[in-house]
Amino acid sequence: MDTYDLVAIGAGPAGESATELAAFFGYRCLIVEQGAPGGTVTTTGGVPTKTLREAALYFSGFRDRDIYGLRLEAPPDLVLEKIRKRTWAVCEALQSATATAIKMRGVGYLQGRARLAPERRVVVDTAGGGEQTVRGKVILIATGSRPAPPDPSFPVGHPGLCDTDTLLQRGAPPRALLIVGGGPVAVELATIGVALGIQVTVVSKGDRLLTTMDGELSSRLASLMTGWGVRFVPEATVGTAVPKSEDLLDVTLTTGEQLSVDTILFAAGRISNTEDLGLDVVGLASDEKGRIAVDARFRTAVDGIYAAGDVIGPTLASVAMEQGRVAVCDAFAIPVQGVIDRAPVAAVYGMPEVARAGLTEEECIERGLAYEVGRADLATTARGAIAGRGGLLKLIFLKDSHALVGAHCLGDVASEVVGIGQMAIRCGATIHTFANMVLNTPTYSYAYKHAAFDGIRRLAARGIQTLPATTHITDQPRPP
Repeated sequence: MDTYDLVAIGAGPAGESATELAAFFGYRCLIVEQGAPGGTVTTTGGVPTKTLREAALYFSGFRDRDIYGLRLEAPPDLVLEKIRKRTWAVCEALQSATATAIKMRGVGYLQGRARLAPERRVVVDTAGGGEQTVRGKVILIATGSRPAPPDPSFPVGHPGLCDTDTLLQRGAPPRALLIVGGGPVAVELATIGVALGIQVTVVSKGDRLLTTMDGELSSRLASLMTGWGVRFVPEATVGTAVPKSEDLLDVTLTTGEQLSVDTILFAAGRISNTEDLGLDVVGLASDEKGRIAVDARFRTAVDGIYAAGDVIGPTLASVAMEQGRVAVCDAFAIPVQGVIDRAPVAAVYGMPEVARAGLTEEECIERGLAYEVGRADLATTARGAIAGRGGLLKLIFLKDSHALVGAHCLGDVASEVVGIGQMAIRCGATIHTFANMVLNTPTYSYAYKHAAFDGIRRLAARGIQTLPATTHITDQPRPP
């Protein structure tokens, strides 16, 4: 029986980053994975859906059709085939890159389904049909998650019932698509559907889309989607779904509305992949959603066993990577600062993108913070005017210290633009930091200047001192 310093169950972001760091410090590591290298990110989650979005927007001409007044659309059959090839090509490329990176780091890789055993052993039913047992001085559970299943009263097995894992396997695009859920996946796939000319309806139990995003930006996005023909039904879900034929489903919403669709996509939550993992054998348990409880260092209730990523709760791939690193730092006392960024960060890759870093207005109100807001219309920047794109950059800062606490963006590459705000929040910047910066133009990032000045003007209009007492402006010597 081989013994490793670290055995990571799962080759997704948490498992890969954990073994990378441990191997860098000389520890012998093994990854056990039953699927493809990269986990959900490279198979059915982040990479394929984002690639699908980009390909759909490109081949449909949706992104630029209103800028130049031209509609150069490819035939639907050609578009679908091209999109499918592009999506799987990217997935395969990243799976190969992940496998190569794991090998180059000297990390072992074992293909198969793992289950826990006493004395920190891991029994693997290998892809070849055999059984292999390994031992880990430390074990990291990072098996990811899967889409939550629909209500069993629905016609399970009907080709029109899909989740994010099975939608990409359809042979033809839907004609009338009903998306159940109002989160990031629902918004992203609604965007793809609109670009491909699909009739899209979104129903959500919440009163608005993207409840984890700033309310102002999510409202603006909802208005854009409505203008493109997407129907949004808030505070509702599917009551019944009855097959009308092999191709159609008659649906009754909890509002009483009836509609006929050929596809229902369930995008309302995920369940951790912990069943059949043998948690009870080693003294661990999971909740009703399969999640494992951990402490701040991602230690489980059993000494030497850690958990990170979606198995402790659905999260971003980037957050899961940091969780894996923190776990390894704790397990091996690695002298690297192992902390999770406390500023919330997220991005939704719809059209346009929505991204956040730090606090939303709603969170500021909930905490009782005295704050002010600075806004910038991306269309007023030189880059926005050139590209024919609008959007919003919104900065939230405290009235007394002027410290930046939130940065939110709706628009092209919002996920990239918000990174500047995230770094500023982490470094303790104020709204004046951006007012005094020299930024490249034409760029979308120049909107930070506009938003900063807008915020300072709002302070001045309310009679609030616009420069903190600790701020000193030093004259720089002029060049000869």
